[in-house]
Amino acid sequence: MQKKLSIRPLESGNQKIRVLLLLGTSHGYGRLLIDGIAQHLYECGCEADFDFRGHLEAIPSWIQDWHGDGIIVRHHLPETFDLLNRMAIPYVKLNCPEMPSDVDVDEDGVGETAISYFQERGFEHFAYFAQCNQYWTRRRRNGIVEAVRRIGRQCSVFVKESAMTMPVCVWPQREQDELVDWLQSLPKPVGLVTAYDMHAKQILELCQAHGIMVPDQIAVLGINNEKWFCRMQTPPLSSIIQNGKRTGYEASRLLLKMIRGEPLPKLPILFPPIGVETRKSTDLIATQDEDVAAAIKLIRNGSDIGLTVEEVVDSVGLSRRTLERKFKKQCGRTLGEEIIRHRIELAKDLLRTSDMPVGNISIRLGFCSHSYFVHLFRDRTGITPTDYRNSFKMN
Repeated sequence: MQKKLSIRPLESGNQKIRVLLLLGTSHGYGRLLIDGIAQHLYECGCEADFDFRGHLEAIPSWIQDWHGDGIIVRHHLPETFDLLNRMAIPYVKLNCPEMPSDVDVDEDGVGETAISYFQERGFEHFAYFAQCNQYWTRRRRNGIVEAVRRIGRQCSVFVKESAMTMPVCVWPQREQDELVDWLQSLPKPVGLVTAYDMHAKQILELCQAHGIMVPDQIAVLGINNEKWFCRMQTPPLSSIIQNGKRTGYEASRLLLKMIRGEPLPKLPILFPPIGVETRKSTDLIATQDEDVAAAIKLIRNGSDIGLTVEEVVDSVGLSRRTLERKFKKQCGRTLGEEIIRHRIELAKDLLRTSDMPVGNISIRLGFCSHSYFVHLFRDRTGITPTDYRNSFKMN
């Protein structure tokens, strides 16, 4: 049923908009969401009430007596939304695990990031694993499988049909054996993406227990980059970095538009990941062609100092035509395209993580001019370096 919203006019005098947050803080991504929401509410001079709890915990009965202007919710119990609809005030669904949300992760972007990352390392085989079968893991699986399909490959999938996430060690022995059989049957080397960092832990432990080498046979990539957790794994876990703070910020901004009766953007608003933090679980050049592997290693180590195609060719010791042919067959790109791609990735990292001026970044990475760097960056990403940097900042 469509809820009838109570639209509030702009603040006047000392009156402030009051917002209620119904979302969890048990994981790092949830805390990033709250950081982004809190920053926007602070900038707008809003007040906030909080009830931090898990997706499956029932919301407290006092919510129906709460008097405020809008709610940001990350939950998946149907009764939660039945109650919110009865309250008849604006609310934003943020990353709700079991239903379409107003603001959410771009799962196609997650899939593209994961598979491109493995392709850059020479992988030709791909797999996906999830400990449970929920709305969000299905969306994540679809994003991964579709990204693999776009490059003309197939993705092996193992998803436990349970709706609950649980450690593999408590699965029935038959199911544990099926998972091990699946891991052993995968073509090697394979790039395996897990639905979440904590799902990756189970794969790493099984590989260690059954003599499957990580990353030499199975390179394991998590999602969410819970740093303390990833560093504690054996080997330390590489993971996709989600843009949680920006997602929370935009959810808050959307709610205030609803409260004020302003025109809304097209929904849902989706946020792709920032990138990948590489640790030892994926630290491998997967191609078995030694010449291509040598070229990839040179490009990875030398793109920040103006490496040229001629220098790569001279170092590998083949004719340019032969190396280009082998590299294109393995990686789907020319040597020059790969050098530029890697240099742009280095630029994106500097734009995200430093305050170095854009002109200095172009010099640091060996571009012949600032204007050429801006042109290439816009051609590869669709936006200028400055706009890219601003998309990760909330001033």
